[in-house]
Amino acid sequence: MNYKTILWAAALALASCTGGLQVEVTNPSQTPRTAQNVEIAWSELASLRGLTPENAVVLDGNRAQVPSQVIYAGHEEPQSLLFQTDAAPGETLRFTIRKGEREEYPSKAYGRQVPERYDDYAWENDKVAYRLYGPALETSPEKLITPGIDVWVKSTDRLVIDERYARGQYHHDYGDGMDCYKVGVTLGAGASLPFVAGKLWPMGHNYATQRTLDNGPIRTTVELTYAPFDVDGTQVSLVKIITLDAGTRFTRMENRYTGMDELPIAAGVVRHDVKHFAAGKGWFALCEAASDSADPVSDGDIYLSILLPGAKILQNMLGHSLAVRTTHDGEPLVYYTGSGWSKGGVTDMDEWTELTSRTAEELATPLEVKIGK
Repeated sequence: MNYKTILWAAALALASCTGGLQVEVTNPSQTPRTAQNVEIAWSELASLRGLTPENAVVLDGNRAQVPSQVIYAGHEEPQSLLFQTDAAPGETLRFTIRKGEREEYPSKAYGRQVPERYDDYAWENDKVAYRLYGPALETSPEKLITPGIDVWVKSTDRLVIDERYARGQYHHDYGDGMDCYKVGVTLGAGASLPFVAGKLWPMGHNYATQRTLDNGPIRTTVELTYAPFDVDGTQVSLVKIITLDAGTRFTRMENRYTGMDELPIAAGVVRHDVKHFAAGKGWFALCEAASDSADPVSDGDIYLSILLPGAKILQNMLGHSLAVRTTHDGEPLVYYTGSGWSKGGVTDMDEWTELTSRTAEELATPLEVKIGK
């Protein structure tokens, strides 16, 4: 009997005796971790008889309940159980998953289509907020077709999307942030496009369909599809899956381009009044003045980043800073886009560069999770 078999047998025995499954989580790095994801496949919880999405709870070492979320990822059946933890350097923590009465967890991640504003799709967590543009905008007075992502800066941990849309004045700061970022027909704050023959190839339409896959309290995920569009004489399609978890300034972007065997993709941000730029292995970060603002000095600075492992970094290309990597037909291209605000929790460029670099390290060395030990 090999080690994995022994471990699984022990987990089954422990679950049957205690009514719970033990989970051991270790921080393998020498840096502290905050709001780190621990995601357990639902199939791993099969030993807990009678466990359902309605009664699954997570307890910490003090037997206190930890907020958790059952992840469906767009399926009818549960796919995983997600919770978060902090961990000191080298620390090992122990949790128990069992049946119980789930507490009410305040939502820290949320997204929805906004039909009342030309089919925007907006998403946010306790630190950042974004939107991109939908099909109704194409025939609106603006007649805007763009792949770009818009940043809505925040200085609160509350969810604000619905409040701002209801107010209809999100370009004014009422004390919790605003929209002071200019997108236009660009990548905005973190979109991607094919990068062929020295140019970016934009879609002919905004997103065609949207489907929210999960929606809080810890994770919000949306799947967006785009109609086929021309890339140097070939029709290419795009499916985009956007995931934002609580406690982070970085959104996970999964883009699947189909139609070409090999396709260079550029993920990036448009450059406005750039004040600082920094780059590392597979990432870049920049600071610029608020761009859609009558008073950029008062409205502060916006910080932006792209993390794309294996990418070539181009500091200034076609009015953008880009991270470029070749993908293959239907292959998921995964990268992260981040943002911050000088009036909302990011002090200066040094802090933003350090956060971007540290996030890249955390993605490369995630928490180690063992079940049943």
